[in-house]
Formats: sequence, structure tokens, C-alpha cells
Amino acid sequence: MRKRIVTYDIKSGNDYDEFYVLVEKVKAKMITESTYEFNTEWNQEAFELKISSVFAKGDNVHYISVNDKNELFEKKIII
Repeated sequence: MRKRIVTYDIKSGNDYDEFYVLVEKVKAKMITESTYEFNTEWNQEAFELKISSVFAKGDNVHYISVNDKNELFEKKIII
């Protein structure tokens, strides 16, 4: 399992519904109102694909994770 922290800012007019469905499905934990901890088996590519699929153009989404060398990094997800 790999822990990843997702933080986001939704563009005005967009909604959170699909994100919350994903949060429930994988039992992600809320850290703050717009920050969640995901603990999944998904590799980085699958994780980015699943997260990007639940947001809309104009949303600002980033995640924090650890790479294979145990180095912490942050990445913006392109929607």
C-alpha cells in the first residue's frame, strides 16, 4: 500500500461529487476540508489517472507522495 495526500481547490461552478464517491470507495481519510489521505495499491500512473478523472477542467489538484527512493515529492495533477 502507498500513502498519498491529495489537496485540491475546485473552480467555482464545479462540484465535488465524483471525488467524494472515490473517497468513500477507497476509504480515504479526511485531513482537512480539502485534503485527504489515500492508501491504495495503485501505482503512480493509475493514481493520477483515477484522481484526474474525478475532477473537472480548471480545478487545482496536487498530491504528495514518496518515490521508490523514499524521497518525498509533490506533483500537480493535470486535469
